[in-house]
Amino acid sequence: MKKIIQLAVINTVLSSVAFAGPLVVYGEDNRHEVYEASDINQLLAKSTAAMIAVTDISAVASIPGSLNLNQHTLTDWLHDGGNEGVNFCDGTRYVDQINPAICSGFLIAPDLIVTAGHCVAIENMCDEFKWVFDYNVNKDTKLAGMDIKEENVYKCKKVVSNALSTLLGLDYGVIQLDRAVTGRVPLEINNGKKVSDTQSLVLIGNPSGLPTKVADGANVRNNSYSTYFSANTDSFSGNSGSAVFNADTGVVEGILVRGEEDYIPNYEKMCIAVNYCATDACRGEDVSRMTSIPEVALHKYLMAASISGDMVILDKILSLNTWVDFNTKDGQSALIKASGAAKTNVMKALIARGAQVNKQDANGNTALHELAKVLKSSNAEALKILLAAGARLDVLNLDGETALAVAKKSSNMDGAKLIISAGTLTAKK
Repeated sequence: MKKIIQLAVINTVLSSVAFAGPLVVYGEDNRHEVYEASDINQLLAKSTAAMIAVTDISAVASIPGSLNLNQHTLTDWLHDGGNEGVNFCDGTRYVDQINPAICSGFLIAPDLIVTAGHCVAIENMCDEFKWVFDYNVNKDTKLAGMDIKEENVYKCKKVVSNALSTLLGLDYGVIQLDRAVTGRVPLEINNGKKVSDTQSLVLIGNPSGLPTKVADGANVRNNSYSTYFSANTDSFSGNSGSAVFNADTGVVEGILVRGEEDYIPNYEKMCIAVNYCATDACRGEDVSRMTSIPEVALHKYLMAASISGDMVILDKILSLNTWVDFNTKDGQSALIKASGAAKTNVMKALIARGAQVNKQDANGNTALHELAKVLKSSNAEALKILLAAGARLDVLNLDGETALAVAKKSSNMDGAKLIISAGTLTAKK
């Protein structure tokens, strides 16, 4: 009778509190701590973040600017709800580590995070969760979540693009953060070429909500779907939204979104075990292609049209109602690109669609900074367009330069005179 009760409890625990999403170990468990990873993968990990509830983040009164994360462990999670009699099987990894992360994400632009669509679909996500960088196990103390710098924690400003459709195989979300991320570099993403059928892969994220883990040794398994591919990554819930990297180039191929069950009952030992599959067995883990995000798929065409002034292509892109300020690693929006080429018709069209005129790129340059390099009497209309839209002459880039300083630095004296004149007129109003 006791064994029957234990089996019932195990099944109840798994059905009621088990993680959902991408979940399983293929072959050997290739997860390891960030500090154990290669230099390249450690650098990539710096641009990944964990989605953690506001209620699991607290200030350290004795250390200004320092935050602690909830120290509830993976074992504590299993025992939640009165399930103290159910335990992980002996040898299960990381059961004594904390696990506050709900989902994973990664940085693709100074202020843009990509994650899974089902993470974005969480009610009040922007209000109730924050994005935490450097949520790693400390090499010396072997602890995590007790040395988080406040500057590495970001709020969600808004969800700018997302989809969750089983029918279409879509699962992605793009989030704008409350400010540009500092101290780390946005990741390169695949915006066109299809990943090869046998490409080796690396997964970086937060399996089961744990501190960031790097899991290498994976490969593409099924590359036939248009919006996603499957792989044999060692991934668990909490990895939802994790970056899946090309192991050879470091480029993000996609977003880990769904897969096998991660924990299963071991009826012989009466405990909860990690689900192990052979490298070519089970269903595989699904990875949304980066190009399944419309803004990513259209980005290179939008940039090309903005630079060339091709209004035919631009109008077709704008008719699709995509976010015109979408940008990638360099942080340059279409308006910044168009201004750098003084394409006035493009500038007008983008501003009419709500482009942020004072948006700054990864180097702090605005559309006005870029225009300052090419500004002259024959294209002075471009300056009028930006100023009429609210462009500020006093914005500084990361080198502490205004647009006027950039014009002078570029030896563009004609442009400098026009900016000075515009500043004088503005001051008189």
